[in-house]
Amino acid sequence: MGRIAWNSVCYPIGLLLLLGSCQAVFGQQEGDDLGGRVAFAEEATAAIVDVEPQLTDTDQRLGELEKMVQDLQAKAAKKTLPSVTINGVFQADAGWIQQDAASRRKYGDIQDGADFRRARLSAKGSVTETTNYFFQMDFGFFGRPTFTDVWVEQTQVPVLGNVRIGQWKQPFSLEVVSSFRYTTFMERSSLFQPFTPFRHMGIGFYDHTEELDATWAASVFRSGQDQFGGTLTDDGGWGTAERLTILPMWLEGGNRYLHIGAGHFFNAPGDETINFRTIPEFYIGANGPGAVGSSGQAVPGGANGTPFFVATGNLNVSSYHVVGSELLWVDGPISLQSEAMVTMCDFQGQSCALPGVYAQAGWFLTGEHRPYDRKQGAIDRVIPKENFVYNAAGGSGAWEVATRFSWLDLSDHDIKGGQLTDWTAGVNWYWNPYTKLVFNYVHSMANVPGSPQSQTDMFGLRAQVDF
Repeated sequence: MGRIAWNSVCYPIGLLLLLGSCQAVFGQQEGDDLGGRVAFAEEATAAIVDVEPQLTDTDQRLGELEKMVQDLQAKAAKKTLPSVTINGVFQADAGWIQQDAASRRKYGDIQDGADFRRARLSAKGSVTETTNYFFQMDFGFFGRPTFTDVWVEQTQVPVLGNVRIGQWKQPFSLEVVSSFRYTTFMERSSLFQPFTPFRHMGIGFYDHTEELDATWAASVFRSGQDQFGGTLTDDGGWGTAERLTILPMWLEGGNRYLHIGAGHFFNAPGDETINFRTIPEFYIGANGPGAVGSSGQAVPGGANGTPFFVATGNLNVSSYHVVGSELLWVDGPISLQSEAMVTMCDFQGQSCALPGVYAQAGWFLTGEHRPYDRKQGAIDRVIPKENFVYNAAGGSGAWEVATRFSWLDLSDHDIKGGQLTDWTAGVNWYWNPYTKLVFNYVHSMANVPGSPQSQTDMFGLRAQVDF
């Protein structure tokens, strides 16, 4: 507080005291002459003047205190480097499978079960103002544990923007770059496994416009590696990915928007061998028993669970290209999302095209909307209008219903992988931004050459928490 502010407080107080004293004096000595009153006023004025140096000293001390507070605020705002933030997530799933006779003959008896679909811990942060890192392990995925994202990046690089080295989700497909934490359904669409690069070890760059209405990214990577980032081959085994997105509509602070994207993925598979294949849009599994030592305790063995429903088998292909398109339209609680992809390759002297598409719609019954990360061109975390609390004053959380159609054709000329059509219906209950319960029903129809059409119904439940 400055000197003027203190004077504005102290002077009125002094004047009030002066008036009070004058009233007392004048009331008791109404007969005093004018000279006595003047003398009293002079003495009071002198007393106020004597307080002036004390006010100045107080102003100086307050100024010093204000500077100390500003210094502390600046220190608190400054990032302490290196920095680290610990994050984690788990998904506990349960599933029930019903098969018709054709499904049982083709895939055997697919078992009901429960598992941890994912159980991850990660550390992320910065080592300098422009150097960031991320390290994540999954204790629920095949390998138990296995690497997921492990990378370092340099920001503010001229022309390129941000340069990343390590293993991460390569820039292709809206489903790929968006975190599984924020996906509408328990599994990504049936296009995900056969057509997208997903995580690989490489180098790439990404950036966005200052207006946040467009993003772009590109990378070069090793393909066909194991779950720990390793790869060995001197015949192929590398790929590239590129992605461009635009945001032609952004209204009401992101409550209404339109995302359009396009991508390209090139792959020269290791040893010139590739198998395009996918599971249906639901997975449940467990590790079978492995080797048993003298302790009598078995180590984890092979992974049992939902099998691949369509697969081309190993194809001798030197390289192939995948092109894809993306659409995400959000109008308040309603969202529409779709992607289409085509894989093109030469196989046994013939040009082959393997197409796929999915389309989904969602509706928040409680009025929320699907958020969007404008810097990444990706889906973001749902924020309920009110958290679920189990008491009289608590909220209901956010409720969403959704449906999806997906179609995949892995047959063309001498490639006989079959066709897969999935219909998925889901209900999501978001307790808060970090906790949700999911129910999915999937009806999967597979047409595989040499077998009659099979139909499989899958019911899944999931509890997810991330922090």
